[in-house]
Amino acid sequence: MRRKTSTLERFMFFFGRQYPLNFGFRLVISSDFDQQRAHEALTLLSKRHSLLYAHQEYTEGKQMEIVFPNELKLQINRAPQNLSWEDQLLECMTRRFDPFVGPLFSLDWRDCEEGSELFFVFQHGAADGIGAVWFIHDFLSQYNGLQVSMPENPIMPVLFDLLKDDVVAELLKRPEPEWKSEEPPPAVPFDMPPYIAPDFELRFFQIGREAVDALAVAAKQEGLTVNSFLGAKILKASSSIFAKQEGHIRTIQCPVDLRPYIKEEFHALAGVHNGIVKVACDCSESTFDIARTIQTGIAGNRAGMKDIEKYFRFRDSFDNVDDPESLMMSFPTDTPDYDFSFSNLGRTIILPKYGDSDVISFYGPVFTAVNNETVIGLNSTNGILRMSLIFDKKIEKADKYRSLGDSIDIILNNYNCQ
Repeated sequence: MRRKTSTLERFMFFFGRQYPLNFGFRLVISSDFDQQRAHEALTLLSKRHSLLYAHQEYTEGKQMEIVFPNELKLQINRAPQNLSWEDQLLECMTRRFDPFVGPLFSLDWRDCEEGSELFFVFQHGAADGIGAVWFIHDFLSQYNGLQVSMPENPIMPVLFDLLKDDVVAELLKRPEPEWKSEEPPPAVPFDMPPYIAPDFELRFFQIGREAVDALAVAAKQEGLTVNSFLGAKILKASSSIFAKQEGHIRTIQCPVDLRPYIKEEFHALAGVHNGIVKVACDCSESTFDIARTIQTGIAGNRAGMKDIEKYFRFRDSFDNVDDPESLMMSFPTDTPDYDFSFSNLGRTIILPKYGDSDVISFYGPVFTAVNNETVIGLNSTNGILRMSLIFDKKIEKADKYRSLGDSIDIILNNYNCQ
């Protein structure tokens, strides 16, 4: 089984050969880990989440296809016991995935006091956070003897092929942007840069059920989502750190789920089905006003299918390019024009218990922060809210983002104390 590599996948796989475009999870379960059972469960899941097991190949010229292998390769590794779990997660997250070999995910495990610690890492070209969580949910189910629905034949989803028919029909009516008709620059030979993993600083935060309820109530009373309300609080704190030099107009970046546009039967499969929106806010205003700006801004970015239209236009953008890798190497390095990326996964579908195995804690997705960006991750699992803050220690503003971490701690602890 094979299909064309999408533009987004090709981009992520290419730059993932130079630095880690990965994200990871740390999961603690109450049972001892059985590597053979894990191998069997992952093998069975290859039919449902096939893209994670695939690799890419060049075809005619510089075209490229994703290939599902006849013989599966798995990365299941026993992790050392001597590292803290935070350092162990970073060790796994900075792993280089070879897109020409596969697989595009890994599972590391080790014993811990509560039972077993599992570290899942995904190459971001093969999965987004929601799809990865579904994969972990399916693994825990299959591993513990619970039934997981499997298709008759493996499929490797790509966003454009999964869209609802009426969405495709509407998007095809819209005019193509001017850049689609521009002549691409000629290919320029280049040497592939070596793979370099930044030295990340990673910090975690957590609040319990009562604090989560208090946060949700406070947001709801103002007609706000938890995402916009908590995002506003953190952006306001960021403004207090950066505004003196850079002004009170601060920008938040938020991934948005594109699954509302795709057929329901594909919602729970691994793949990249998310987009990005950015919202600029006047942080001299109140937190509630900032939150309303964020909420309205996200809605405005999604109105009229503008968010999916942007990604739909990239479905064939490398078709007439002689050397896509050369073209990508000519791209200027992105400079973040936002304070942080707020990757709010929301409420996960991870259950409190799978068979005889309790889920004790679940952190992630924790995305790598490359090219000078800073990423804040968030999920709510079984009533517990967990957050992460990650950035490269070498960025110029590292000390200020450490201060932002202290502010996040204060924000969340205020709800712990209520």
